[in-house]
Amino acid sequence: MEKSTIHKIKACAKNQTIQKYAVVLFTLFVSFCIVFSGAMPKKYKVNLGDVSEYDITAPREIQNSVKTKENRELAYKKELPDMKEDTATSIEVIRKIDEFLTIIKNERNLSKPNLERVLGKLKRSNVYIIDKEYVNFLLCEIKNSQFNDFEHHLKLLIADTMKEDITNENLKEFVLKAQMQIQKFNISTGLKNIGSMVVENVLRPNRIINEEATQKKRESAYNDPKNIEIIEKGQRILSVGDIVTKDKLYVLEDLNMLETKDKVDYRLMIGIFTMLSFLTLILVVYVKTYCENVLEKLSEIIMVSFIIITELIIARLVGSYEVFLIPVFFAGIVISILSDLGLALLVNLVLAVSISFIDKGNLEYMYMMIVSGSLVCFFSKKANQRNRLTAVGIYASIINVFVVLSISMINRVSFSDCIVDCIYAFLNGIISIILTIGMLPFLETVFNIITPMRLLELSNPDQPLLKRLLLEAPGTYHHSLMVGNLAEEATHAIGGNPLLARVGAYYHDIGKLKRPNFFMENQSSENPHDKMLPNLSALVITSHTEDGAKLAKKYKLPVPIINLIVEHHGTTKLVYFYHKAKKMEKEEVKEENFRYKGPKPSTKEAAVVMLADSVEAAVRSMTDKTEGKIEGYIRKIIKDKLNDGQFDLCNLTLKDMNNIAKAFMRVLSGYFHEREEYPKQDSDKILPKYMVENIEGEGVFNENLN
Repeated sequence: MEKSTIHKIKACAKNQTIQKYAVVLFTLFVSFCIVFSGAMPKKYKVNLGDVSEYDITAPREIQNSVKTKENRELAYKKELPDMKEDTATSIEVIRKIDEFLTIIKNERNLSKPNLERVLGKLKRSNVYIIDKEYVNFLLCEIKNSQFNDFEHHLKLLIADTMKEDITNENLKEFVLKAQMQIQKFNISTGLKNIGSMVVENVLRPNRIINEEATQKKRESAYNDPKNIEIIEKGQRILSVGDIVTKDKLYVLEDLNMLETKDKVDYRLMIGIFTMLSFLTLILVVYVKTYCENVLEKLSEIIMVSFIIITELIIARLVGSYEVFLIPVFFAGIVISILSDLGLALLVNLVLAVSISFIDKGNLEYMYMMIVSGSLVCFFSKKANQRNRLTAVGIYASIINVFVVLSISMINRVSFSDCIVDCIYAFLNGIISIILTIGMLPFLETVFNIITPMRLLELSNPDQPLLKRLLLEAPGTYHHSLMVGNLAEEATHAIGGNPLLARVGAYYHDIGKLKRPNFFMENQSSENPHDKMLPNLSALVITSHTEDGAKLAKKYKLPVPIINLIVEHHGTTKLVYFYHKAKKMEKEEVKEENFRYKGPKPSTKEAAVVMLADSVEAAVRSMTDKTEGKIEGYIRKIIKDKLNDGQFDLCNLTLKDMNNIAKAFMRVLSGYFHEREEYPKQDSDKILPKYMVENIEGEGVFNENLN
C-alpha cells in the first residue's frame, strides 16, 4: 500500500466527523444484532410422529399451510362442473334412431327383404348400431304389429331420455335406466334385447362442460378465504402429549422454531434492520437540529451509544424471563441527567419500539415505557441528589402500576394476571433506579461528564482539595467561596450552569497550594515578591493555573472543572509586575512574558468565574465601598476584559455582561453594605507599618496578582 493511501486512511481515522458517524453505524449494527436475536423465536427439537414434550404457542399469526392446501383441494373437487346444453347431439341421436327404424321398416314392406341391402344402407347412413343377426331378426322374424310396438316404445324412450341432462359422468346411469325401462315394455324378449343394445349404442351426452366457467367456479372455491386456516398469535400449536403431525411440523418450520431447520428469516431481518435504521435516522436528525452541544463531543455520542446498547442487552437477557422486569427508565434517566432532556425522551421512545421487537410485539411493555419513561425523564432532570433519584424511582414504580392496570383493564386481563403484572411493574421502577444510581458514577468517570450530583459532592467542604485549601491557603479558600457566590448568581442570570460555575470557582485557585505564601491573601508578614525580579514574580503568579490543572487531574476532578481552572485568567496581563519591570529594566520588556498563557474562556461559566475573581479581589480592596463606586468598579473591570479580547471564545453578549454586573451587585450589596462607624480603639494606633501598607494596597496588588 502506498504511503499516500496510508496517510489518507490515518487522516480519515482522525477525522472527528467520520468517528462520530462510525459510532452511529456501530451502534446501529450492534443494536440490530441484539434486537434480531431477541426477535427470533425459541427453537424446539421435534420430529414427525413424535409425542410433544413442549407447550408451544405461536409467537405471531401464521397460516397452517398444509391444512389450508387440503381445504382448498377439497373445495376444488367438490365444486360441480358448469354445464351447457348440446342441442345438436340430442337432435342427432333422435335423427339416428329414426333413420335406423325407417330403413328397417321400408325394407320390411318389400315382398322380399334383403339383409345385405339393408346393411349397406345402414352403413352408408352411419346408423349401423346393432349386429346383422339382430337386423335380420327385425326384418324377418317378427310381425308388423310387434315391430310397430317396438318402434313406438323405442322412439318415445329415446326422446324422453334425451330431455334429461346427460353428461359423460352420468351417461352410464341413463343407459342403465333406459334399459330397465325397456324390460318393462310389453314386447318380446328378443326385441327387449335389441332395444337394450340400441339404447347403449345410440345414447350420447347432451350436456357438455363449460370449461371456462367451471374453471372460474373451481378457482373461486379454491381461493375462498374460508379455506385458509390461521393460527393466531398466542394460540397453542402443540401441547404436551400431542402427536406431531405434518401440518404442525410445517407450521413450526415456517415459524423457524425447529432446531433441525435452522434457516435465516430474511423478511424478519430486513424488516427489523429497516425499522432500526429509520429510528437511528430520527435520532441523528434530532441531535443535529436541537442538540449541537451533544454533537460537538465525541465522548458524549459514545456515551449515548453505550447507554442504548446496554439497555438493549439488559432487555435481551431479562426479557426472556419476564418482560415487565426490564429496567424501563435506566436509559432515559441517565441521558436526562448526563446530557439533554429532549434527547432522553427521544431515546426512550426509540428503545420502547426496539424492545417491543425483542418481546415479540408486546405492546403492553411499549405503552408502559412510553408513558412512564417519558414522565420519569422530566422528574429526573431536576434530581440533583441521590436521595431525590430514589424518590423518582418510587414515583416511577407507582406510575408503572397505574399504566399496567389501565392496559390490563383495556385488554380485559384476568385479575390474577393483572396483580402479577402490577407487582413486576412496581419492581421495575425500583430496579431501574438502583441500576441508574449504580451506573452514574461509572459513566461520569469514564466519559468525563459532570452532573449536578457530582458537582454537589465536589462542593462538600470535606473534599480533600478544599480541606487542603482551607488549612494551607485560608485566604485563597475564603476568596474562592466568595467568588463562588458571585459566579453562581451571575451565571444563573445569563442562563448558564450556576452549579458548575460555583463549584468551579471553589477550585479555580487550587494551583496556589503549591506556593500559597506568594499570593497576597495568604500573606501575614513580609511579601516575597519584594525581593524577586518582576519576571520571576510573573512566572510564579501565572503558573498557578497550570499547577491547578495538574493538581485537579491528580485528584480526578471532572474535565469541565479542569478547563475552568486553566481558563479563568485567559491571557490577561499582570499590570503591576509589567510596569514594575519597565521601571527596573533598561532593555525593552516583552508584554507576552507578563501575560497568562491561557487559553481564553471557552464557556460562559469560565468567563463569569474570571470576572467574579477580579471583582471580588478589587472590591475587597476598596476603602470606600459605596454602592455607586462598587458598581462603577465592576463595570470598569468587565469593560477592560472585553477590550482585552478575553470573551472572544465564549459567546457572551452585551446583555449578558449587563446582567452579570447586576448579579454581582446583588451579591456584593449584602456583603459590603454601609455600617455605622465604630470609635477607634487605642490598639489601632499601634498597628505595625507593614500591616497598614498591606491593607491599603491589597486591592491594587490583588487585582494584578490573582
